[in-house]
Amino acid sequence: MHDRPTTDPRAVTPVGRAGPDRDEHCPGRFDSWHCGLPQGHGGLHVAEEPQGRTTWNDALDGRDLSFL
Repeated sequence: MHDRPTTDPRAVTPVGRAGPDRDEHCPGRFDSWHCGLPQGHGGLHVAEEPQGRTTWNDALDGRDLSFL
């Protein structure tokens, strides 16, 4: 995870808000974050919240921090 933006923020649709060209959300999840990008996107997973942005790669997908 890191704080630096990796994608254009205008290209990210926040979780829970379907964009006009988006049918399915990416199933990517890391702990309590759910990817807000369209299904089949490339690159890092992205979760946008009012507090900031969280990104993770496929190696961390599905992990839960409570078990560490």
